[in-house]
Amino acid sequence: MNRFCKYHPGTEALWFCSHDGLFLCQQCVDGQADNYNEARCLVCNQSVEMAGEGAVVPVWQQLDRFVQYPLHLSLLPVLLIWAVIAAAIPPLPVMLVLTVIGGLPAFGFAQAVMASRAQGRRHHQRTRIPAWKDLSSGHGWKGALLQAAPVLLFLVAAVALMIWVSSLAGLVLGAVAMLLVPALWLSIQVRGAQPGAWAAALTYMVSAPRDYLVVAALAVLGWLLSASVVMVVMDVLPAPLTQAVGGALAAYWWLVLAAACAVLLEQHGRLWGLNPGGTRVTQPLAERRQRVLLCAGRFDKVLLSSAKIVKTKKAGLADWKQYDRLLAIQGKDKERAQQVEPYLDVLVAAGDWPTALQVITEQRQRDSNWLPAGAAIRLTLAQGLYELAPKMVVNLLKDLHQREPDFSGLGEAYLLLARTLGEKFGLSGKAEQYLRFVEHKCQSAKLRMQVNELRQAWAE
Repeated sequence: MNRFCKYHPGTEALWFCSHDGLFLCQQCVDGQADNYNEARCLVCNQSVEMAGEGAVVPVWQQLDRFVQYPLHLSLLPVLLIWAVIAAAIPPLPVMLVLTVIGGLPAFGFAQAVMASRAQGRRHHQRTRIPAWKDLSSGHGWKGALLQAAPVLLFLVAAVALMIWVSSLAGLVLGAVAMLLVPALWLSIQVRGAQPGAWAAALTYMVSAPRDYLVVAALAVLGWLLSASVVMVVMDVLPAPLTQAVGGALAAYWWLVLAAACAVLLEQHGRLWGLNPGGTRVTQPLAERRQRVLLCAGRFDKVLLSSAKIVKTKKAGLADWKQYDRLLAIQGKDKERAQQVEPYLDVLVAAGDWPTALQVITEQRQRDSNWLPAGAAIRLTLAQGLYELAPKMVVNLLKDLHQREPDFSGLGEAYLLLARTLGEKFGLSGKAEQYLRFVEHKCQSAKLRMQVNELRQAWAE
């Protein structure tokens, strides 16, 4: 049964907060992708743990998945190819190379599954089974062959020992060799497709000893079971069929071991330096915490942090909009009215005239006589609202000489007011009064020229 995040309905919950007893999605946690152990709930700031499919399952509990992996429909041909080629070619030393060619698909698929898990994956993603088209590009074949080389060398030596010395000696040599094979495969994936990478094999054996021991034991078990089965069937089946059984078992356990090594790479890859720059949350932590708190309905908590932000010089338009919206949600009209003037300053600086008009309109609904106190901001607002709200322009500029008789921009303000009355409302007579005021009170030749231009335009 899928669990979903409480604060983001419909989003799968990947984390569990034991403090609140809540299942949370990725947006609700800190999201430190390079260290999931430090992830915290953005609501209560307590540590969280993975839940559902995102939880880290111990390797020994995934053994059933490993042994079922080669039985996937797309991988069954890999077993068949090696079995058919092994059955068709006589078991002579000179034909060994051709027999090994049958294992190339197994080598390629093993390398592909390990490489995909080494790159990391999101915790809500399922493991993808490599497809045949993944092998067509040729990428990764060098690593696949370097992983296959030591295993084939060990197995050939073990089989030769079984034939010419004793079965027990060959089984022991093969078992000891298989203890090392996972480390050799991991070294190629971590250090790169170079023979020198094998030198680091010991590192992966001791850095994750418990999980490595499980995988190594699985490799030994595969060798012993395969060898035992072949030794039994060779007495009851013809040689070609015996060789076919051996080829199929080799492909089967090859893919089983690859699936197990892939899980080691996924769970311990960061310890070994793989994918250190994994998926990171690029949005700042403070913004993500506010967003989750808003989804949780914790408006009071967000309001406190927003109030602190708007008091700083770094506050932007988005911060002010959120603060004003939170005040409205909380019904704090008094506090909202106190912030109108500084909020308008921010809106004017940003050129957000629709929002400025909305703020002024809402404030005038609370106080019908209210207008911004400063003459300069009135003029700037009027210039920005000329096309959007001409009636508001008239309210902002009329009687400005009585409020601010010494305002240096008075002539420009009344010229704009006259233009608004004449062009937007057709009140040329009323507009003429303000034009005469500009002529008599203002000494600027530029303003007088503009007055004449307006009169000529209206006369035409």
